[in-house]
Amino acid sequence: MQIDREEFLRYLGWKGQETDNTFLQKLDEAAKQCLALTVPRSVVRKFELTDSLELRGTGFFLEGSDICEHLKGCREIYLMAATVGIGVERELMRHSQKSANAALLFDTAASCAVESYCDDVCDDLQRDNPFLLTARFSCGYGDFPLTAQKDICKLLRTDSQIGLCCDESFLLTPRKSVTAVVGISRIPYVPEKAPARCMHKCSACKNAGCAFRKTE
Repeated sequence: MQIDREEFLRYLGWKGQETDNTFLQKLDEAAKQCLALTVPRSVVRKFELTDSLELRGTGFFLEGSDICEHLKGCREIYLMAATVGIGVERELMRHSQKSANAALLFDTAASCAVESYCDDVCDDLQRDNPFLLTARFSCGYGDFPLTAQKDICKLLRTDSQIGLCCDESFLLTPRKSVTAVVGISRIPYVPEKAPARCMHKCSACKNAGCAFRKTE
């Protein structure tokens, strides 16, 4: 897990504007502080996928045309959940009470941290899998409903496994956490022909005009 400066700037909406050393130093300080407080934890479980997109034997169906298209050809999937911990949450609350600017930088650093950690989890899954994995697809992407987040947390027992809860509004606590679906394709994974990292989440999103879209 790391917080790349270019990613940090992208999350802030940077479009190539000139930045001074003082600002970059503040970014680096926020990143360093955030990483020092992270306690990354994750849980992953494999499921067989039926033709109707039920996770076989669970009664839970993946709903929406976008997730259906994303998982085309997949007969198995991983459900994953990841968090960088409650310490980051508490520090974000502390910043929010003192300085809006500091809170923004720390919040952005924490977002970068959890996404980087999710990349690491997906990379580990790919290394252990003979088939190519899809990009992770989270609740709220396209027409995949946010309500599915509660079912994913229940199936993964995230509360007891990693201290991650989903409230009645289908939001996660700690906030800097992610749930996602990763498809297992039938395409053999050949490391020398595959990307160095698991496909990033932007490749699963249809919003080509998004200001925060990753192009690499």
